[in-house]
Amino acid sequence: MTLRVLAFTPLPIAGAAGRYRVFQLREPLRALGIEIEPAPFFDDRAFARLYQRGRFVEKAWDLARLSRNLAERLRTASRYDLAFVHRELWPLMGQWPLESLRRSQPRWVFDLDDAVFLPNVSEANRRFVGLKSHGSIGAIATGARAVAAGNDWLAAWARRQRPHHPDDEVEVIPTVVDSDLWRPARRSDDGVVRLIWIGSPSTLRYLEAWGPILSRLGARHPRLELHVIGARFEVPDLRCVFHAWSAATETAIAGRCDVGLAPLEDGDWERGKCGLKLLLYMALGLPAVASRAGVHPEIVTPGEDGELVDDEASLESALERLLGDPARRATLGAAARGTLESRYSLRAVTPKLAQLLRRAAAT
Repeated sequence: MTLRVLAFTPLPIAGAAGRYRVFQLREPLRALGIEIEPAPFFDDRAFARLYQRGRFVEKAWDLARLSRNLAERLRTASRYDLAFVHRELWPLMGQWPLESLRRSQPRWVFDLDDAVFLPNVSEANRRFVGLKSHGSIGAIATGARAVAAGNDWLAAWARRQRPHHPDDEVEVIPTVVDSDLWRPARRSDDGVVRLIWIGSPSTLRYLEAWGPILSRLGARHPRLELHVIGARFEVPDLRCVFHAWSAATETAIAGRCDVGLAPLEDGDWERGKCGLKLLLYMALGLPAVASRAGVHPEIVTPGEDGELVDDEASLESALERLLGDPARRATLGAAARGTLESRYSLRAVTPKLAQLLRRAAAT
């Protein structure tokens, strides 16, 4: 019997979190007898201006218009066997969406791949920080029939919200990559070594912290390039190439590169992250240099399928070794692809999520 699931997610398919935690799951879950219908809060038009500075009147109108849409979708949740709440129901304070969901569909699974329960807002929307919904996240987790947590740290938080529920109602469901879509490609033999970073303006600060090291490497290696997808970045002495994010071009651009960069700070917000950019590099068979922070040590075995760095000295050393040794890049990249396929691919993880959804719907 087909299980019908209405999936609430903050962002449309252009937002990476929803794209990898909801949208890309539709076909694999359908093959397992589960129909999942995404219901993003922001539409493409509103999302396009969400992280632009200013435009507060337009953003306020977007929130009003989209909140009406959300209210209607919440009323229709009773037509489904289960609801799936990715990250949040509503981006602002207030319990009305959760109360509406309880009345319409008391069976829901809460999915989190970020520390959304902590205060956080982009610079472009700093004015709205006092209105953010992080305070209601605990109630969504507590009332859920089950929780899909992107890593162990998030799972531990979810279990603390549910002291009277069995621990096995919270499962670690890592963010995964479609390994049929993200595949190793032939590298160029033009003598240029290309670094790659995939991200957004909100995560650019992590790459900026590596700027001085990248600048020094660029001065020593004139044929070194850094390709950046999703944000603009420049440092002296290194050729930086910006690429706007596009579903049609992202894989091809990253696949032409040689080494992936995954910088991260070591704080609670970062411990909630699930290592997506690192996983994308691994799917492409790229060796990655990643901060020893957050979930990265759970994903990477240093010296076998990537490199973990603790400080500027180890970062510079790791990059120098990879830049000067194509054979090492190939060996680490091949092992990284193997790790991705066995532990972090759609094929490996989707059946586990399907079992969680069916158990939640049956309770």
